[in-house]
Amino acid sequence: MTEKSTSHLTEAETAPAVTKLSSEVEKPRFWENPTFLFVLMGVLTMIVMIGTYFIAQRYDDPMIVIASVSIVAGITTLIGGITIKTIDQLSQTNRMKTEFVSIASHQLRTPLSIIKWYTEFLLKPEKQKNLTADQLGYIKTINQSNLRMIRLVNDLLDISRVESGKIQIRPEATNIVELTKNIMAENHALADQKKIKLQLKYSDSIPLLLVDSKRMGMVIENLLSNAIKYTRHDKQGVVSINLSEDGKKLLFSIADNGVGIPASDHKNIFKKFFRANNTMKLKTSGTGLGLFIAKAIVESHKGKMWFVSREDEGTTFYFNLPLKQKKLGA
Repeated sequence: MTEKSTSHLTEAETAPAVTKLSSEVEKPRFWENPTFLFVLMGVLTMIVMIGTYFIAQRYDDPMIVIASVSIVAGITTLIGGITIKTIDQLSQTNRMKTEFVSIASHQLRTPLSIIKWYTEFLLKPEKQKNLTADQLGYIKTINQSNLRMIRLVNDLLDISRVESGKIQIRPEATNIVELTKNIMAENHALADQKKIKLQLKYSDSIPLLLVDSKRMGMVIENLLSNAIKYTRHDKQGVVSINLSEDGKKLLFSIADNGVGIPASDHKNIFKKFFRANNTMKLKTSGTGLGLFIAKAIVESHKGKMWFVSREDEGTTFYFNLPLKQKKLGA
């Protein structure tokens, strides 16, 4: 194993342990899925049919039996019609929402790109000499806000692709360790600003992975920036990344000793637009889309993502990827 550590803190400090932790994320409750309506229809139909059977056994009058069968057929038809109509409405609403998000996001990219081009042009050193301090400050604020909008639009486009099953994966041989090192280097300034120690441990035997390096970079970037973001300034923060081989899979873990996630929020953490209640108090920026997208990217690579967290103690996110992949999700 190779280790690399950087920060203002002492080497004796370590990140929270990442062993003996749960490997499953709580799944959505059954009744949150439209399939529940089909099951309900089946159960009700069985109950009515059993009731009809007992009625037929009790009464010899054929009219009563015919009436019972007719009631069963009517109830089954009614429930079936309601179920089909409900599912159809849900499907249409979801399709319209996805199409709207995709169209709106595409339309926003052009003006946002133009704003980005002009602000970056005005922020060039040779152009800054013609601006006052106030004007330069305004342009920087516009540029920062515009970049946040661009990130949001890109996230919305990714969500529309995920929901429509069209997330694009372009696999290539990737050194996941070097990719992680590069992303850590990009986040050093923020970590140093908050006096957070970054640690990296990895196995020297990890082979090249057949993954979409850009999208896997998005996953690692999201997990790392969140770990740094949700560790308080007044706490000696530690963020530890570990890459190892776990059988036929790569295991990636990132542990922090930040604010953690309340137990009541665990079931929602991978949902769109969700942010844990305690993170809202930190007044940090975020849309609640990053983890939803990250999980979808990992699953598109035939992997799995999960986490373990305790409030006020820290969080560890994990994901695994097959070391040998024949065909990735489209």
